[in-house]
Amino acid sequence: MTGRLMYLALMLSLCIISASYAELATSLSGCWKNELGSTMKIDVNEAGHIRGTYVSQVSMSKKPAEGVVVGYQQDLTQPTFGFIVKWIKAATSVSVWAGQYFKVGDEAKLITIWLLRASCLDQGENWNATRVGMDVFSRNDTACKLTNLRSESGEMKQEVSSDGEFSGSYHA
Repeated sequence: MTGRLMYLALMLSLCIISASYAELATSLSGCWKNELGSTMKIDVNEAGHIRGTYVSQVSMSKKPAEGVVVGYQQDLTQPTFGFIVKWIKAATSVSVWAGQYFKVGDEAKLITIWLLRASCLDQGENWNATRVGMDVFSRNDTACKLTNLRSESGEMKQEVSSDGEFSGSYHA
C-alpha cells in the first residue's frame, strides 16, 4: 500500500510540475515582422511544430516572395526554434532560420540567423550558393492581413495529420 501511495504522490507532483511548466512556456504563434518589412504568420501546436506563411519584401524579382513555413519550437519561457521556408515561385532556393524568443521590455522579439541556399549548376559554383544573415522579428499582429497564402496561380493548403505533424502543399 505504501508503494502505491508513493507512486500516486510522485505522479501527482509530476502533473503539477508539468502544468506549471506549461504555463511558463511561450508560444511563437502569431504574426511577426522583421526590420526589412517581411512578415511571417505562424501557428505552433502542442508538440512544438511550427507551420505558417512567409512574405519576404526582399527578392531578386523586386516583388514580394511568398513561402511556406515549417519548423519546430522548444517548449520554454524563452524558446529556441528553427524553421524552413520553401519559396513558392523561386523553386531553386530554400531558406532556414534558427533563433530564440526574447522579451525586451514589453516587446516580443525573435533574434535569428538565416541561411538562403540557391541551387547551382555544378560543384565549382557551390562557394557562391549560400547567403547568411540575421533578422530581428517583432510581434506585429496587424502586419499579417492574409490568413491563407494565395497567389495569382494557386493556393497554399496546410493540414495536420493524426500524429500532430504538419504538412503543406501548393495547388496551382
